[in-house]
Amino acid sequence: MKGLILCAGRGTRLQPSTYTKPKCMLPVNGEYILVTIIKKLVAAGITEIGIVVNHSQGEIRQTIGDGERWNASLTFLLQEEPMGLADAVKSAKSFMADSPFILMLGDNLYEGDIVPLIRSLEADKAVASILLQQVKDPSQFGVAVIDAGQIVGLEEKPKYPKSDLAIVGVYALTAAIWPAMDRLIPSPRGEYEMTDAIQLLITEGRHVVYSIATEPFFDIGTHDRWLEANRYKMDQDPQNFGKPSGTHSSVQWIPPVRIDPTATVTNSVVGPYVYIGPNSVVEDCILSDSILTDQVALSHVHAEGSVFGSYVHLAEQEIQERPARHILGDRARVTRTQAGLQNDSK
Repeated sequence: MKGLILCAGRGTRLQPSTYTKPKCMLPVNGEYILVTIIKKLVAAGITEIGIVVNHSQGEIRQTIGDGERWNASLTFLLQEEPMGLADAVKSAKSFMADSPFILMLGDNLYEGDIVPLIRSLEADKAVASILLQQVKDPSQFGVAVIDAGQIVGLEEKPKYPKSDLAIVGVYALTAAIWPAMDRLIPSPRGEYEMTDAIQLLITEGRHVVYSIATEPFFDIGTHDRWLEANRYKMDQDPQNFGKPSGTHSSVQWIPPVRIDPTATVTNSVVGPYVYIGPNSVVEDCILSDSILTDQVALSHVHAEGSVFGSYVHLAEQEIQERPARHILGDRARVTRTQAGLQNDSK
């Protein structure tokens, strides 16, 4: 069995954080989303992995490499145009050949074990197996309708959902999916949908099975969801509850916090749920529930629920009594002087 990770999405709802970096390269608890997914596949015994990217995502290959450090073999595959999930999967047809494969979305984190999903293909003699979970707002997801223990319908982000069972974004598929994809037409959204491809299999009477996931999953499509995933992952990591290593002075730590050893923090209150990335400098700040990706410089900032992109520089004249929310993309430079606010964002 092989693995396939889709990373070619544009991440428009996560702008400005995704203006210059792909969603899959955003850190959650200090680790790129893509790396977490690769590790999950390897833990399930899947080491031959394809990664679908677009023309502008050369940094993924440069940063991730060939996968050797995770005992994986990575093959990068190109989706020519952004025409939907099914089109992205079709970009990997020659790589997959006739092998069954696990499909995972590069902006989703699923906390459960994927081995049962793999086994269900053989145990149930199915052509596809999908994970479902009850959600509060199913209109944001692919949705499954179940009747008498069988999937009878799938819809992609329906305006009026017929159930609250969302497709988690982890699929076990066989070569039966390829003929179905060849017959797809664009959806009303103008995309080739995975839900439509699997629906064709169901309509043909092919055996498609499902399981209801109880473990958390995170579709990191917005900044709020990104911060939510970060909070959850930080809570699960015992390392985040000790005193951070590195060069720091006069700091009150409120765990969980995760500080890269190359970062420097002075005269600040940090936490809970704060990640400070490599080579960042924090001085005279109060930070909670925030992500500082890397090379971030903050001075006299009181922030909560905030995300700071790479090489962000934010300096206030004096620290504010109440926290503010900041969503700053890579290389934004904001300085508050006596004359007012200067924004040198590029």
